Amino acid sequence: MKRAILLMLWLTLALLGGGGSALAHAALVEAHPADGMVVEQVPATVRLRFNEPVSPLTISLTDAQGRTHSGLAAASRNEMLDIAVPPGLPRGTQILSYRVTSGDGHPISGTVIFSIGAPSGSGGIPGAEVSPAARGALWLARVALYLGLFAGVGGVFFTAWVVPRPPSSKVARPLSGLLALGAIAAVLSLGLQGLDALGLPLSALGKAAPWAAGWRTSFWLTVAAAVAALLMAGMGLHDRGERWRRACGLLALACVGLSLAMSGHASAAAPQWLTRPAVFLHAVGVAYWIGALIPLALMVRRAPAQALPAVRRFSNGALVAVAALTLAGLVLAAVQVESLANLTGTAYGQVLIAKTILVAGLLGLAALNRLWLTSALSKPDGSGGRRLVRSVVAEIVLSLAILGLVGLWRFTPPPRALEPAAEAAAAASAHLHTPNLMAQVTLSPGRPEAIRARIVVASGRAAPVDPKEVTLVLSKPDAGIGPIERQARRAERGWEVDGLVLPLAGPWQVKVEILVNDFEKASLEGSVTLRP
Repeated sequence: MKRAILLMLWLTLALLGGGGSALAHAALVEAHPADGMVVEQVPATVRLRFNEPVSPLTISLTDAQGRTHSGLAAASRNEMLDIAVPPGLPRGTQILSYRVTSGDGHPISGTVIFSIGAPSGSGGIPGAEVSPAARGALWLARVALYLGLFAGVGGVFFTAWVVPRPPSSKVARPLSGLLALGAIAAVLSLGLQGLDALGLPLSALGKAAPWAAGWRTSFWLTVAAAVAALLMAGMGLHDRGERWRRACGLLALACVGLSLAMSGHASAAAPQWLTRPAVFLHAVGVAYWIGALIPLALMVRRAPAQALPAVRRFSNGALVAVAALTLAGLVLAAVQVESLANLTGTAYGQVLIAKTILVAGLLGLAALNRLWLTSALSKPDGSGGRRLVRSVVAEIVLSLAILGLVGLWRFTPPPRALEPAAEAAAAASAHLHTPNLMAQVTLSPGRPEAIRARIVVASGRAAPVDPKEVTLVLSKPDAGIGPIERQARRAERGWEVDGLVLPLAGPWQVKVEILVNDFEKASLEGSVTLRP
């Protein structure tokens, strides 16, 4: 059986580590036309570029006359999202609202405002409202799912591998209830995920749209693996054959790890060969530990002396489980938080601090149980059993609080996911155009230092253009800095100039010379401002 466990873990980790490209909590890094820009003609498309691939959920446009154009067609290609613009838009300010889902299954929404001809008044920015009731229900469903997976499936594994006999009815009943709770929560959370993705109220849960939206996110993989884990655990719990109980318990525990590794902030982070196996090991370790608490307390309360062998076996295995989940947790925290300053400066970091404090308390109780209370089970007066039960109950309470905190991470993007949006906001950009040609120039970072310039060229209607050469020219006449001319190199998305050093903050004149073909050359001019 030990060889079977090792083989199962090796195959699972190989499957997780061999995943495809890294998907994370996406952020918009560029729009074309750019937010706030004025174009002369109605663009054929609006191109949005994210830092990771996304899938469109809902896209609408409110034109200058206040009319809403819903259900716009959008083509997703890697990090690019090309949105078809309705023809014949009136001159004035247009508000494009988008809602997409990222690789970790979480929705991202925003707006891009551009004007045709000249800016005009706007009736406000439309967008999906966040429903507190829907988000509260999603949090409760997540916590209930965690209870089913960790306490329910973990409890079945404990009764199959640590206890040498089938569980009694007093142990089987609460485990059955937890498995049923987890199954209900798994199904409901798919629809609630769709509500959150679309920004719909809780009353819309009975409609088909949120369920379809939830299915289109990566969260459906988590739900599928979770349901498989709960079903296999249920079969193993009610079977009297030891081999079948052990096989079901082992496979169910593996599916718990797979379930949490299939979606979410942690598993979607790069490098996935590291993060997905880390999430898997962390989840399996948590299920082994938390799953033992309820059956352990019931066994010790009923017969302390007879429970001593099972307690010792669990305690020995817990050393390995705690080491694995601690190491995996540290790896994931380092990937997600990236710097100590983010621990206190972000909501994600603050939740992590609170969780770490509770986990430290849990580890303290586990050490107390192993070093002092376990040996006291053999006392004839039963006092050792009562003290151990009280300690285990305290562990259960702390575990519930930890799971509640972990559920909050669904709504708190990690710091590493916030950086692309922050970098995009910190960049300086200029939108240059003539009636027939446009160029979006982005300088990152938008302050005096070594800068990378990115240039995207398009037609006057925002259709892609593939020029033969692009040259960037920057100057600052008020400081006596003459033209700084750099030939741009072709990049995966547009043209780039690396190692550009602009020594002063303030406005700079920018010119982009474009060799469209052997017979046509264009020069677009404007200005860009660097922050101090």
